[in-house]
Amino acid sequence: MLKYTQVVFDVDGTLVDSRMAALNSLQQVVGEYTGMVPLLEDLYFSTGIPGENALRQLGITDPSALVRWRELAGKLAYTITVFPGIVETLERLQDLGCALGIVSSRERGEYADEITPLGLDPYFPVRILVEDTTKHKPEPEPMLEYLRRTAAAAEETLYVGDTVYDMKCALSAGVDFALASWGAAQPVEDAPHVLQEPEDLVALVRGA
Repeated sequence: MLKYTQVVFDVDGTLVDSRMAALNSLQQVVGEYTGMVPLLEDLYFSTGIPGENALRQLGITDPSALVRWRELAGKLAYTITVFPGIVETLERLQDLGCALGIVSSRERGEYADEITPLGLDPYFPVRILVEDTTKHKPEPEPMLEYLRRTAAAAEETLYVGDTVYDMKCALSAGVDFALASWGAAQPVEDAPHVLQEPEDLVALVRGA
């Protein structure tokens, strides 16, 4: 018997390595709109939250900035890659009988342009993106919407992510959380489970 029957994934920093595309494009946008170019490490907080929220925290409220960020990030989409071991792990989880899903702060358009071409969509019949809820990570609503759509039991669901926003979203929805340390840009304190490699998920799901 499996410990978890549903395994839900964040996208960026968990399934795919998109950090440099996101951070380099954001760095350029901040420079264009404020005249000051921040260090990349000062932008790590932007990982895992909606782009509009990240820009607001940087003092940028002009709606055109988000459009510009999308434009610049799209030009760097060719640099986004699936983390090693992800596809093999997804296949093993499916073989075990796990249902797989996505909860991400990406918008549908950018997801379609940048993530869908990587070929992961067939593994994830249910994908909760930023347009699907009015509140976003770290609030629980995105995960609660996933549970609602799938009728999954919270206690049988595991969320895999790379940020404290992911952890707070999961735990506040009553869902267990595992840190994808291979993509985490910053430490996440007190994560219930820490995965060193994607394949570690298989043992965790089996309760080993």
